[in-house]
Parts: sequence; structure tokens; C-alpha cells
Amino acid sequence: MVALPETTPPTARAIFAALEQKQRREQHPRLAASGLGSCEKMQWDKFRWLFPAEIFDAQKLSIFETGEHWETRLVQRLRDAGMIVDDVDPATGEQWRIVFAGGHASGRTDGKVMGVPEAPKTAHVFEAKSMNDRAFKALLKADCVRDGKPEHFAQVQVYLHCQGLTRALYLAVNKNDDSLYVERIEYDALAATALMTRAERIVTSDRRPACSCPVYFLKAGYGCAPNDGLMPARSCRSCLHSTAHLDGDARWSCSRWNRDLTLDEQKVGCPQHLFNPTTIPGEQTDVDYENERVTYRLASGDVWVDCGGVVS
Repeated sequence: MVALPETTPPTARAIFAALEQKQRREQHPRLAASGLGSCEKMQWDKFRWLFPAEIFDAQKLSIFETGEHWETRLVQRLRDAGMIVDDVDPATGEQWRIVFAGGHASGRTDGKVMGVPEAPKTAHVFEAKSMNDRAFKALLKADCVRDGKPEHFAQVQVYLHCQGLTRALYLAVNKNDDSLYVERIEYDALAATALMTRAERIVTSDRRPACSCPVYFLKAGYGCAPNDGLMPARSCRSCLHSTAHLDGDARWSCSRWNRDLTLDEQKVGCPQHLFNPTTIPGEQTDVDYENERVTYRLASGDVWVDCGGVVS
């Protein structure tokens, strides 16, 4: 007997659809502080809007939502334990926000904590994480965030550096059994300075970096691997005429028109758009400066001509 295919109940489909509809579908204008500890190529690609913004399915979005709920719960648990938590910037009514690298990079912290039992008079950056059982046990085995979750360690160092604090309170909860991992992370000036330098390098570099994803990421098809060999999307940020500057507030300029670019202009591009050659999956073989045409031989062997936003 042939088994009938499983069907998702209409109510569940409606819930999933509503969840997916709420997600942000636009490119983020800034480099994320939370990503500075990961692959430099992947972060450069995101900052340059080389590929469409990632769209998540309902299950992944629900996982993100669970993480936000845990942040709220952990803030309350710290308060219940007698600690003082400032999880909202009174000037904005939102999470504490940091901006760096000439306004091109930003992040939001989960708050600031005073009254931590190990150091009651020391102000701490607060960072809350929730993770599955496998990731939680790996963190326990590593016995420190620096070794077990290096991307989280990098994120915390950026927050400490930008807020001028020397300690962070890192809490991670196991979503399977509510186990709690607690660590006070010390500011590492050398690591933080290297991350600030990395952020500025990503922002100002006109060359796509080499991949630095862990091997197991690439084997699983994560990191920057899914975009290998793909043609980039068209916007000012993927154009060879554009430059991100460290002076000003997230300033971009265009050498073709000799002027600064608004955020809306960056999204659209112009008829004279020419792709940054390092973003094309192939070899540049010819340049016609007078007619603004660049010829490539793609990895497939095909010849492709980039001519002012028109494919020929």
C-alpha cells in the first residue's frame, strides 16, 4: 500500500506564512558587529550587497524568536538575583547601540549589568545566548567562550571596546534542559584592536577577500560556500566606481560621477554601473575604457561583457 504524503494543517501553514512575512527582506546598510569573528569574505559580501538578503524559513525564524525570548527572561533573572540591568538606552528607548568604522559598522548589546556577585562594583556588558544541546555541550567542553564560541568572544570584545568597559557577563542557556553557562569575559585590547582593524579593512577594501570559513562549514554548505560561482547583484556597492570612506557617517562616494551617494541611490545603481572585477566568477580579459566595457571569461568558459549595467 502506498503511503499518503504528509500534509501540513492549514492552521500551521497560516502561522508559518505569517512568521515568514514579518521578516526583514532588505539588505542591512551596515557591517554587523556580531559577524566580525566569522569569515571575512562572507562579511565583505554582505556589506557590498553582492547577493540578495537571506530569507529564512519559519522554523529558523522561530528559533531566532526563541533566542529573543531567552534574552528577556535572562534579564529578569539577573534582576531577580539582585543585579541592576540597563537593557535599554534611555536616549532611544531601544537596545544599546554601538557604531564604528566610520559609521559603516554597528551592533546592539543586550545591556549593561551592575552588582555581579564576583565584582559588584564593576560595570559589565551583558550578552545572552541560547543554543541547542550539542552547541552547549561543546561550549562546556571548551571551558571558555574564547575557545568554544570564538565568534561570540569577538562580538563581546567589540562591545567592550566601543563602550569603554573592561568586563562582560556572558550567559548561555541550553534550550533542551535550561542549563546555564556563565562566564565573565575580560577585555582583550589586542583582540579588540585587531577586530576594529578588520572592520575597517572590510569596509574600505576594494578587493573581495579570500574565504576564511572553517572547513566543516564549507563541507556543510554554510558560510560563503553557497555563493561561490554566482554572479553578484547590481547596486552601487558592487560597482567598481564606489568607495566607502571612514570619514563622515557611513559615507559612500562614486568616482564616475564624482559625488557622494545616498543610501537609496546605493540600492538602485545607475546605467554606468560596472561590476567590481573581484566579484565576477571568472578572469578579466579586456577593458575598453572609452566605451566603458569590461570583458570576462567566466569559470564556465563563456565570454561575458559588462557594459554599463547591460549584459551582452
